[in-house]
Amino acid sequence: MNRNIAMAKYISIGAFLVLLFVTYYLRSQVLELNTIRFSSENIRADENIKDLKESYPLRTAEHEMQTTHYDIQMDHYKSMLELFNTNYDEYVKRKKDHFSPPQLPRKPQKPKSPELSDKLAGINAEFRGQQFHYFYMTSKLNWVACMAALALVGGLLYLLMFDAEGQRIFYLAVLILSFVFMIGPSFHSIMSAVVGFLRPPHM
Repeated sequence: MNRNIAMAKYISIGAFLVLLFVTYYLRSQVLELNTIRFSSENIRADENIKDLKESYPLRTAEHEMQTTHYDIQMDHYKSMLELFNTNYDEYVKRKKDHFSPPQLPRKPQKPKSPELSDKLAGINAEFRGQQFHYFYMTSKLNWVACMAALALVGGLLYLLMFDAEGQRIFYLAVLILSFVFMIGPSFHSIMSAVVGFLRPPHM
């Protein structure tokens, strides 16, 4: 009996470690996916900073133009306000004529460079490949986790029932913690759902 109890303890410890490894391995895959996804945001941020530095003279000219346009609009507002107070009929007439200050020209959108498009396409493909790898490895490791979970639960239940001199409260605590964090389907289902809902970065 003592030999069987010792064997159950060794099996429980080994199965617990296997489950712990599988859990953290799957977590590392999720972190890898997020790292790939956010790398595209870093590339876009670097590109935006580069564009801001290159367009500083243009943005300075735009600010001066916008300031001038604001002054024109303010003068128009003051004249219309004075007209409203002094000559209401003329104010109504000008409103019907849809008189308004000229609008600013529309700024064109800068096209993305082929290099940036290639980088984003590469990250997109890497993300999809990593997402496939996650589900492929999960389908394989699921059976490893299943066998480890059976060994862990079987070993702990054996110890709970037959190890009269052991600390049964400790065995029960380990069993509950294992169900909550590693054996229970909720944790891995949540991780798989997170990976499934993740979308590749926009190209």
